[in-house]
Amino acid sequence: MTSVVSKAFPTTVAAAVNLSYGKVSVYRALHHILDYVSPALPSLVKRGDRVLVKVNMGCSGARAPESRLTTHPAVTEEIIKALLDCGAIVCFGDDVARAGRYREAIYEATGMRDVSKRTGAKILDFVASGAREVRGGLTYPRKYLVTNAYFDADVVVNAASCRSHVGIGISGALKNMFGCVIGLRKQLIHNLFPRDPRSFGRTIADIYRTIPATISFLDLTTVAEAAGISLEVRPVGLMLGGTDAVALDTVAAHAIGYEGLGLWASHFGAKSGVGCNRMEQIAIRGVDWDRIDHPSLAHPCTSLVGGLPVYDRITARLNHTLLRPRPVVDINKCTSCGDCAPSCPVGSISAAVGKAVRIDLSRCVDCGCCIKTCELDAVQLQFVGLARFLRLAARHSIVPPEAKAQSFFDPSPGR
Repeated sequence: MTSVVSKAFPTTVAAAVNLSYGKVSVYRALHHILDYVSPALPSLVKRGDRVLVKVNMGCSGARAPESRLTTHPAVTEEIIKALLDCGAIVCFGDDVARAGRYREAIYEATGMRDVSKRTGAKILDFVASGAREVRGGLTYPRKYLVTNAYFDADVVVNAASCRSHVGIGISGALKNMFGCVIGLRKQLIHNLFPRDPRSFGRTIADIYRTIPATISFLDLTTVAEAAGISLEVRPVGLMLGGTDAVALDTVAAHAIGYEGLGLWASHFGAKSGVGCNRMEQIAIRGVDWDRIDHPSLAHPCTSLVGGLPVYDRITARLNHTLLRPRPVVDINKCTSCGDCAPSCPVGSISAAVGKAVRIDLSRCVDCGCCIKTCELDAVQLQFVGLARFLRLAARHSIVPPEAKAQSFFDPSPGR
């Protein structure tokens, strides 16, 4: 059953009704999408291709699938099985950047470890694969630190979930590929644009333009609404698929009543030629769109967004670029275990038996993976060099005279 559309469309989105995460229901929905997706999956994935499935395992903590903040394991498993049927060599993963036992806890909580056992697909931590800096299309930020897992693959499949998101409206297919940027470099991008959804959305679109997926799937079986207020999970009953991630996010926004929000990622994605964000130019195949129930979900919090004064914008950018804190090893806490060294995607950490590890800041790319990995909190962010001098000088100029000497030589500028 296909919706009635005009004769010429620049892009198509395949859709299927899916009311639960039961095995049979997800299988039928995914294969219904594959019947309508264009180009067909076997034309995109050849026998022997190395395929990376980019799932979302959450930006922090171990999240259960029911929270709808991660890719559901049932959806992940059926996507992997479809790729295996094409003869692909499949791996899947996300940036979890944790020490071993915490990483395993995330794999278990999200259900991804069981998916790996059942399908035989290898599960990857994007940090362990290493990373490289790639030039984007913006003047600022100029570069992104992207996992090597992306570049090692012949085909990249984007397995995203739709949820409410403060600032850019929805987190969908475009936002999911943001997870290929590893470590604290993701948080740095958030910090660069406080209360500025337009600039953040433009950056999300540019990251996708720089590292696009071959094909994307977007799960709206259930959706977490009202981000920043009180997240509630609501049934929507749809799954989408296609090669145009902008179109998928656009259709998803209309499916949940978010089309009136400022969807800057989709806007800039369309403006840069990544995809189409106009519903009248998108052919939705597989369902009768006009007869599908479109719930109106609660919108994300808007009080957390809005323009900042020029001084605050400049300060935010300086504090997270030129004057940013750097990772420094506390020799009093370091036990020389060396766990942080393999977590460094660019090899800037050296470890020797019996000696505190050393971080070569000239090579460090500020991903923060060493900070996340160290269970002893021996690696901390500190201001060094010019950033330290300016902060100490500023503190020296404003504190009472009797406290100046102590504060100027204070060795702990804070994190």
